[in-house]
Amino acid sequence: MKYNIKIHVGENVTIEEAQSGENLLDFIRRTCGNIETPCNGKGTCGKCRVKVSGLDTIPSEREKKLLGTEALANGYRLACYNTINSDLDIYCAVDKESGKAKILTESKQRDIALNPVITKKFMQLNPPALHDQAPDMERVAACSDSKVVNSIQFLRELPNALRQENFKTTFVYFDGELVSVEPGDTTRKIYGVAVDIGTTTVAGYLYDLNTGKRLDVYSILNPQGKFGADVLSRIDHTTKSEEGQKEINDAIIKCINEMIGHFAEKNNIKKTDIYAVVLAGNTTMMHFFLNLSAKNIAVSPFIPVTTYLSRFLAREVGININSSGYVVTLPCISGYVGADTVAAVLSSGMYESGKISLLLDIGTNGEIVLGSSKWMYCCSTAAGPAFEGANIRNGIGGVAGAIDRVYFKPEFRFTTIDNAKAVGICGSGLVDVVAGMLDSEIIDETGRIVTDDEAESLPEGLRERIKDIDGLRAFVLSKGNENASGMDIAITQKDVRELQNAKAAIAAGIKILIKHAGIKVEDIDKVYLAGGFGNYISIESAVKIGLIPKALKDKVESIGNAAGAGAVEGLLSRDMLMMTEEIKNRMKYIELSAIPEFVNEYVECMIFE
Repeated sequence: MKYNIKIHVGENVTIEEAQSGENLLDFIRRTCGNIETPCNGKGTCGKCRVKVSGLDTIPSEREKKLLGTEALANGYRLACYNTINSDLDIYCAVDKESGKAKILTESKQRDIALNPVITKKFMQLNPPALHDQAPDMERVAACSDSKVVNSIQFLRELPNALRQENFKTTFVYFDGELVSVEPGDTTRKIYGVAVDIGTTTVAGYLYDLNTGKRLDVYSILNPQGKFGADVLSRIDHTTKSEEGQKEINDAIIKCINEMIGHFAEKNNIKKTDIYAVVLAGNTTMMHFFLNLSAKNIAVSPFIPVTTYLSRFLAREVGININSSGYVVTLPCISGYVGADTVAAVLSSGMYESGKISLLLDIGTNGEIVLGSSKWMYCCSTAAGPAFEGANIRNGIGGVAGAIDRVYFKPEFRFTTIDNAKAVGICGSGLVDVVAGMLDSEIIDETGRIVTDDEAESLPEGLRERIKDIDGLRAFVLSKGNENASGMDIAITQKDVRELQNAKAAIAAGIKILIKHAGIKVEDIDKVYLAGGFGNYISIESAVKIGLIPKALKDKVESIGNAAGAGAVEGLLSRDMLMMTEEIKNRMKYIELSAIPEFVNEYVECMIFE
């Protein structure tokens, strides 16, 4: 049996058919595009809330707990908990073309010598004659100053490529190997793309490899997000069915091909003029891109299939560039310290500095690197997704309307991304509000929100924001009649605990690396904050909550999308590409779960100092 489902997006209404018993989350994914599902529909995060009328099922106790009384009263239900057994009206806050994230694409750029791994050389060959009957392959090999690729495609294309312009040809080299022969002089047409595949976002950069000039930038939310906010949820999706692995791989391949198509159309070039794609990303993202099983990364002892610097023919992995072009994946360190960290170390320059630096990429898996030109230690901390808005009552990513800055003095106020009406709070806003609550004594050093009696000494403007929401103490940032969500946007006691867990994991990881290096925190000369969160976070707030040691407050530098910058350096310079292998070999990975003192450090770091 089929039912008619009216989908309301603002004033627009469309009607779609649904099968009886179809899961509401699956229907919304199919018809409305992405919906926030950090837990991938497991019913644990409470984020897939949707306003719906006509649903005759009674909310379960679990659904009631996750939604809260206010959301239920306003007609919201959790999509993953419900199936379609009648005609319904669904009210979507945004359509699949809106709600775009604020994605960091800029970074600190270094001056490097242009020496791309892909090069071209124009050649005028002597045409064959009765007195010169050398086969085409031998003729080309005799003129090439390097070995020729062993490829059936090369051989099949060679006769026409040579004769189309009467043996005026362009030799295309990858890492010194002749990989293609093109008719005529095409030396001016040689482009490459660097891509940073983040868990949340994907950023790409188009470069002219003749000049080293950046021509374009492209960014988008990672389409794999509909399968879960974190890598473990997505790995779980790949193991549920045969289709799961393919869906994950197809999503990122399609995303990158759309990026390449955008670059080609906007910059009036052909996709066949792009010869190289260099990729950075965490270890799981690299596995998903290559369609490798990541299931062993998810369980102890966390073993990936490969961490090598690798090259693949683009056509073999489904990337639509020149048929002789290559995809290069930068090396990873371990299951949870990936190519994005290696790329960030490269672009920061810390690997060549005589002074000690600390690099932090704060996210679901907070990667930390400590070292200098002489030594480097690294680790990954299970910080959880709090910094990216997951597991937080009103947490969202960095989209329009996300509260990104919070101020308590001289009076309470906040700002939102794009100055839009508030819809939730993102990671930088979360750090600000907890730091402000701590400074204003709304929470104590243990993270406990004050009682009503204890709040009597607070200014009225703050005191009136403290209330109980669904049995939890909470601090209200924005009332329902003031924002776009229609419900109070608040930080609950549970949210404070989530942040404490996240910041404790990072802080404890820093302490463990410092101990292993045998140095003092004061010996650190520079702190590099990489990634979007590191770029937007208030350093003062990060220090206040103990995320960054106080002794390092004046040594912090935000370096933007350092992973993307490292991928760009690998695209523009073979020397930098090879340096990523040296960085990998030089870096010593510390598995925190195998360090007995980590738990004690973690517990100590839960406290706000």
